[in-house]
Amino acid sequence: MITLIFLVFYIKHGEKEKHCRKIFEGVQYDQYEVEKIKELEAEIQKKNIKLPDNWTQSDTLKIVYNSKFKIKDAIPRLQDHLAWRANAQFHNPNPEMIEFISQGLLYTFGRDYQFRPVIYLYTYLIDQKKYNKDFMIMVLSFFLGFVKKSMLLPGKVENWVFVVETNSQGVFSAPSGLGDIIKTMALNFAGCLHKMVVLNPSTGLNLMWSGASAVMDDDAKAKNKFITKKHLDQLKEIIPPTQLEKKFGGQLENCNKFWPPQIIQ
Repeated sequence: MITLIFLVFYIKHGEKEKHCRKIFEGVQYDQYEVEKIKELEAEIQKKNIKLPDNWTQSDTLKIVYNSKFKIKDAIPRLQDHLAWRANAQFHNPNPEMIEFISQGLLYTFGRDYQFRPVIYLYTYLIDQKKYNKDFMIMVLSFFLGFVKKSMLLPGKVENWVFVVETNSQGVFSAPSGLGDIIKTMALNFAGCLHKMVVLNPSTGLNLMWSGASAVMDDDAKAKNKFITKKHLDQLKEIIPPTQLEKKFGGQLENCNKFWPPQIIQ
C-alpha cells in the first residue's frame, strides 16, 4: 500500500489571481475560489448554458483557473470545453490513433516520486505530413483522457508529468499548430499538468524559453524543465531510477510495448 503525504502548500498556495492548486477533489476551497465559482455559476445560469449530468464543482473551478479567474474569459472557454466533451471523436480511438500510440510516439511508463504517471511524447519522430494538428488533438485527447480516468486518483494523484523528447529538433520543425494543441490540452485537462519536461532542446528552443520565462511567475516557470543530454541525470530528480527506462539513465529495460500501457511495480 502506498501512502502519499501532501503539504498544504502543495494542495493549494497563493492568493486570489496568484492561486496555484494541485488537488481539486475532496478538499475545501478558500473564500476567493468559492466566490469565483459562484460568479461563473451565475453567468452559466444567465446564459442558459446546459451542463452535463456528471459536471462537478471541481469542473467549474478548473475552468475558473484556466481563465485565470477572469469570468468574462471563462464563458467562451467553458463552451469550447463542453463542445469538446460532447464530441465522441476525442474520446473513442480509431485505428489510426491506436497505430500512432502503438509505435511508441506517445506512451505512459512509470511514475514520479509522488506516484504521478509519466507520459512521453517523441515530437521529432512524428510524421507531420501524416499526422496533422487535428489528428494530434484527437489522439492526445483520447490518450490523456485514458490516463486521467485509469491512472489518477481523485484527492490524491490528480496530475501527471509530461516528458517531450525533441532530440534537438528545431523550433520550426516542431509539430504544426503546436500552440493550438497545447492550448486545447490545457483547457480540457486543466489542473492535470504537474510538470512539463523538455529533453534535448535545440538552441533556438532554449532561447525562446529564456525569453518567455522572463515574464512568467514562479509557479509557471516551475512547471517547465528543460534538460540537455549533458544533464540527463536531472531527470532522476523528477522520476525515480526504478521507474525510468535505461535510455534515460534509469534501471528499467526500455519500453517496447506501448498499448495498453505497462504497469511498473
